[in-house]
Amino acid sequence: MSRLSRLEDRRNSRKAVLLVLGTIVLLALAVFGGIPVLVKMAVFLGDLKSSKMPVDKTDLIPPPPPSFSLPYDATNSARQTISGSSEAGSTVYLTLNGESVGNVVAKDDGIFTLGNINLKDGDNTLIAVAIDQVGNKGNASTEVDVYYSNKPPELTVETSMVADNKVEIKGTTSGVRLTANDRLIIIGQGGKFATTINLNPDEKVLVLVTVDRAGNQTRKEVELSRP
Repeated sequence: MSRLSRLEDRRNSRKAVLLVLGTIVLLALAVFGGIPVLVKMAVFLGDLKSSKMPVDKTDLIPPPPPSFSLPYDATNSARQTISGSSEAGSTVYLTLNGESVGNVVAKDDGIFTLGNINLKDGDNTLIAVAIDQVGNKGNASTEVDVYYSNKPPELTVETSMVADNKVEIKGTTSGVRLTANDRLIIIGQGGKFATTINLNPDEKVLVLVTVDRAGNQTRKEVELSRP
């Protein structure tokens, strides 16, 4: 008898012993625990079997590029949770500005989430790459840019004397949106603005609020000069 045959006989003997022991255990459970225990045991064994299913090592197809699920392109919060989708079971590697910031295994539905990602001031570039369970590496994802700043935008303003319930205002801002007493002011090239506002007779203060692309806000109150 060859060595290979002897090894195979030993394996078969072990399997037979395990089968007998398993049968005894199941009979004992049936006697002392009843059908519910048997059902729970069957579910457990099924889950255990599925978790140990062998990976198809003949798979040579790389996973597709991951995709991000980011509903914004600018933020005033440095710490972010990055999520997206990839091939189920693949490991997603994330880089921020060319530096590795972590990896995570995509869930059964393909969703992946990486928390505590710290953005740098200014522009940030996120790229993800997926590697499947047998080591096939996919192409990099599309770059996603996220701007971060927690600094309030600059705002300078000058006002004229009120005449006929009208006031002229002008100035500059580094924000992308500007209001004066809840009236939208158009921002021109270089952040400059100039306009005339029609006032109500009881308006004595002009409240200007500017907001930048990251959501930071600056507020200024200007007392109006009336004749």
